[in-house]
Amino acid sequence: YIFIQHMSAGNFEKRLESLKIDGTFRPNCFIHRTVRYKQKPNGKGVMKEEKPTVSGLVFLQGETNQLKSFLMHNFPQYYLVNDCSTGKPATIADSLMRPFMKIMEEEPERVTFLRDPFIKFAKDHVKLRVLTGIMAGQVGYVVRILKNRQLVMDFGGYAVAINDVHNEDFEIAE
Repeated sequence: YIFIQHMSAGNFEKRLESLKIDGTFRPNCFIHRTVRYKQKPNGKGVMKEEKPTVSGLVFLQGETNQLKSFLMHNFPQYYLVNDCSTGKPATIADSLMRPFMKIMEEEPERVTFLRDPFIKFAKDHVKLRVLTGIMAGQVGYVVRILKNRQLVMDFGGYAVAINDVHNEDFEIAE
């Protein structure tokens, strides 16, 4: 993933779609958005407003070397974000990204990006693996947040909470 200025995240997505590329590789782009409803300026009715959840956070799908080369040739001002623990570009496995994107399409209100680092949630919690549902196979901690049990996972260096997991089956992950 990459970080860009908040105002240009949408512009980056549009430029990527309209870009005429000589090569065959064009990464898929995904920006996590939060939907809010606010009153119309005239006071009659409400309007839907989508804003990026984490300002400037843009996910790109592809192999690390392909993405580096693509950015260098087409967007030289942007770089892949490095994972602070390894010093290498942060990666999110496709097996984690696909369920996340499916939830975002169907029920975006289930996903919350947390301010605290993922490691904070390890204290006093047991690492679990989800056995059923859309998040089957994912590993994280079940934590009570805002009176609701949520699955907190490491998502490219971010702590992300997925709510409504109380009906899923879990096993202890080693």
